[in-house]
Amino acid sequence: MIESIKKHAALLVLCALPLAAAASEESVERKVAADANGEVMISNVSGTIDVRGWDRNEVQVTGHLGRDVERVDVESSGGRTVIKVVLPRGNSHDGDADLEVSVPKGSSVEVSAVSADVSSRGVLGTQRLKSVSGEITADIAGNESEVRSVSGDVTVRGNGKPLSLRVSSVSGSLDLTNTAGKIDVVTVSGDASVNMGDTSELRGRTTSGNLEVSGKLTRDGRVDVEGVSGDITLHISAAGGLSTEIESFSGDIESCLSGGSVERVSKYGPGTRLNIRTVESGARVRAKTLSGDVEICDR
Repeated sequence: MIESIKKHAALLVLCALPLAAAASEESVERKVAADANGEVMISNVSGTIDVRGWDRNEVQVTGHLGRDVERVDVESSGGRTVIKVVLPRGNSHDGDADLEVSVPKGSSVEVSAVSADVSSRGVLGTQRLKSVSGEITADIAGNESEVRSVSGDVTVRGNGKPLSLRVSSVSGSLDLTNTAGKIDVVTVSGDASVNMGDTSELRGRTTSGNLEVSGKLTRDGRVDVEGVSGDITLHISAAGGLSTEIESFSGDIESCLSGGSVERVSKYGPGTRLNIRTVESGARVRAKTLSGDVEICDR
């Protein structure tokens, strides 16, 4: 009998655990009126931020707050909506908040996160998305947008229309697809992959990560990429061909382009280069690396 009571008590404790966990979290649901083309600013220390564009002139915030989160402030005034996760005084790091934020699709969005993952889709305005140690995944359609992470991976999808876009990461990888216009890519130790269409200008910088670029340049397009110890791979085409200025101090250069061949910079010192001048085309490619290899091909 006593043994049966003990088993029953243990079962009650196990059943109560999910309820206790649920009680430690708080749900949030807020909604405020917003301009169709207004600004939305979101900040969160830890957790997730999921931004979605919709066809309503409202900003809606839903999600769950961890037990160490005091509250979420949502304020809207003068065309600007500010969403901020507030932690108790003296607690600047702990406290998870998982937020889903729906905004008018024409909004300009700015997100600042410390260790929170960030995702965004359906937003047509300018986006500035920043996270210190979280991953960022975003569909970007707004001009003058910027995506920046310190140690998290970054995935950016464009809509194929020209825009100005800057993407950077210190130690995370970068993956850009269907981008066009003017693109600026910077990475320190992570690899970067850029797939572009009808791009007029691409600037790329990498220290120890590999950089791979593929796609099309406009007739007068420009590519300017530099690396220290990472390899650079360029699969680029343009109407009329490419003019190139490629140099590596101690790495190899491989090319499938016609009209030029790889040559040594000096008879006695290190270094190779590939210089091609194409009269028909204004498209130019400049690539320079210290110890990494460079490969270029137009097919």
